[in-house]
Amino acid sequence: EMIPSFLPSYQVYSLSIMLLFLFFFALALAAVSPADVPALKLQRGNCPPFWYSFRGRCYKYVSTRMTWAEAELYCVSQGTNLVSIYSLDEENFVKSLIMNFDPAQGYSWIGLSDIHEEGSWMWSDGCPVKFEHCGHVNYETALKWNDIDCSNLFSSVCASQFTL
Repeated sequence: EMIPSFLPSYQVYSLSIMLLFLFFFALALAAVSPADVPALKLQRGNCPPFWYSFRGRCYKYVSTRMTWAEAELYCVSQGTNLVSIYSLDEENFVKSLIMNFDPAQGYSWIGLSDIHEEGSWMWSDGCPVKFEHCGHVNYETALKWNDIDCSNLFSSVCASQFTL
């Protein structure tokens, strides 16, 4: 398996753990029932085909199951990153996007990771974590984000910094 040159080999395991964390968020998104998240009508806006607009950013649900690193590399190939979530409204939009394509709300990767320093969370686009609703919580009952092994295969959500 090719490891991106920007990742030292000793960080591959950490990346896997970080990806697992991102998976937990996807799990939390999938675990929320449609009644818990108001249904949002997805709109393309100025985004490319198969991308959806929310507050000036473009988002894409990727159903292909990949590891966290593979999902991030796919998003980068699209000129984006795995989604960084900055507000409860944005989290609800991402949950709605996932529910639209996966009514069972399976796990999906997001861009949260502590691959560079264990316990020091960052978004894959380089932004610091400012939205307080992240980290280890009881995802099975509280339906929140979760840390999980990054080598798991899940769907993912890519997001642009601004409209593509």
